[in-house]
Amino acid sequence: MKLSLKKISTLFAAVILSFAINTLGLAQCKSVVKEGINKLAPYTHNGQINSATIKDGKPVEIHLSFYKGLYYKLQICSEKSVGKLNFRVLDENSKEVYNSETAGGADFWNFYSNTAQELVIELKSPSEKSKGCVAVLVGMQIPHSNNPIRNL
Repeated sequence: MKLSLKKISTLFAAVILSFAINTLGLAQCKSVVKEGINKLAPYTHNGQINSATIKDGKPVEIHLSFYKGLYYKLQICSEKSVGKLNFRVLDENSKEVYNSETAGGADFWNFYSNTAQELVIELKSPSEKSKGCVAVLVGMQIPHSNNPIRNL
């Protein structure tokens, strides 16, 4: 089977186009994450990027671990094409701990972790037709103490 120059150039163009579309999607997600990190202040970003693609109105679950004795901020971000996200936080027994819909539609949640635990963050778009990048960013703070003794 001989490949003509026209077939080779068409195949090459298809590969380049596919790469460009994939890179564009990653760039959009990167901008969503960058915007979310800026919203974490005054909390310190934990350095992890927890992102996913939401589509067809199906919920996305992200499992995160939290340490005892720290203040946390969960910041939820999404592309404009996804729209406003609703999110729920579930404990290890699938019991709802927080629901953004019943809390006025906030895109973040601040809490103190009394114990080391894993929580599930469930993200859902109100639109069945939405598709795009979503991210959950975690900020943390060490409790301030007037005690001159260092806690180890």
